[in-house]
Amino acid sequence: MVKIVKTQIQLLVIILVGIIIYFITNINPIEAAEQPPPEPATAPKKDSEMIPFYWMIIIVGGCIAFTLSYVSWRKYKGEEKKEKDSNS
Repeated sequence: MVKIVKTQIQLLVIILVGIIIYFITNINPIEAAEQPPPEPATAPKKDSEMIPFYWMIIIVGGCIAFTLSYVSWRKYKGEEKKEKDSNS
């Protein structure tokens, strides 16, 4: 049991380190432009700027959902075992 938990913690740490490295390496410096700002009709859509935010929501939400599912499953198994032991 302890070995499984350690393996899961190591996997979670590896995933989190990978995410942090990804965000650190994708930081782009902002440079001042000498051009006038584009007209509103030719400006890029704001949806493309929200994509990293959506990925962050998916990753964090997935980790939370996985953790809650795992804890609920362990609680269910523990209560099932406790009930089985008390009936014996």
